[in-house]
Amino acid sequence: MKLLSTVSAPPTATSCDSTASCYNTYKSKARVLSVPLLKIISVFAFLALPVAQAHAENTAEAASLKKSVTSREYRYNEPYNGLEHADVKENSEQTNAKEKQTTPNNVSSTVLPSKLSGQDTGKEVNGVSKKTVLTTSPIDAKQAARIEQHTNTSKSSSSIVISSVNEFWIYDSWVSLQQDLDYDGYFSTFSVEFDADTIFVDAPVYAVLYLGQNGVYDAIHVSSEFFIYGEDSSDSFVIESTLVSGFPSFDYDVLLELYDANTEQLVAFSDGYDNAEFAFVPLESETNEYIVEDTIVIVEEYGGSMSWMALFAIIIAAGLRRSSKGTSLK
Repeated sequence: MKLLSTVSAPPTATSCDSTASCYNTYKSKARVLSVPLLKIISVFAFLALPVAQAHAENTAEAASLKKSVTSREYRYNEPYNGLEHADVKENSEQTNAKEKQTTPNNVSSTVLPSKLSGQDTGKEVNGVSKKTVLTTSPIDAKQAARIEQHTNTSKSSSSIVISSVNEFWIYDSWVSLQQDLDYDGYFSTFSVEFDADTIFVDAPVYAVLYLGQNGVYDAIHVSSEFFIYGEDSSDSFVIESTLVSGFPSFDYDVLLELYDANTEQLVAFSDGYDNAEFAFVPLESETNEYIVEDTIVIVEEYGGSMSWMALFAIIIAAGLRRSSKGTSLK
């Protein structure tokens, strides 16, 4: 007796009876493969929901809370009051003879700010140094105009253009992180100290401090007008800032700009590219600081459902029972 065995081979492109049958076979296979693929995509989408929700909450929080920053200024380890102009002017007059030998004689009044008082326009500009000429316009008015000009503005690092060449520079700068209430590694208070130098004997300047992400910076503080003295290493200036609201936890970049107080021109700057301390600074606003308090937990243990009072009552009852038995045996 002969046994015949039949082996069925998988269908190939030539085994299809017609084009329609081949298309139906391909369609059924694609449907089988698409079902687990859709399940995998659905699982990954479900796992990504918490991350997307957290990012959306941070974005919504940053948009809903207005950016608010409080800052203080220090110089020579004391709060800065901005009243050093008289001393600087007197110092400039004492060095008049020395400066005349090194300063060009073509200094004119065109280097003064455009808004001059009537008393200033009639005065002759001395030949000491064009950076020591001071106007009699109120410091508060100039400060308010500078704050209005720089605050609530954003700029990119590629748009920074310096007007002067080799007249001013920032010799060094430091960042100090000071307050982290919830110990999460992100600080709400920090300070920036910088030492700016110039080729002139003394020069009035002011600084603008920025925080940025991905090359886009927002101004958070416009400093008072202060003087720098040549290449003196002891004339550093400190800006201490507290981020009150509007700054989610992030590694921010710091940008520091130095402006000539007479011409209002940008003369020097420092960012994370030339100073590593200005790159990826972990900061957050005080609204993101959560104070962690120690919690004391009291645990009471019981043996079964019997309390200490019940156990004590059983012991007393057993003792009374033994004493009663001893009395009856006597």
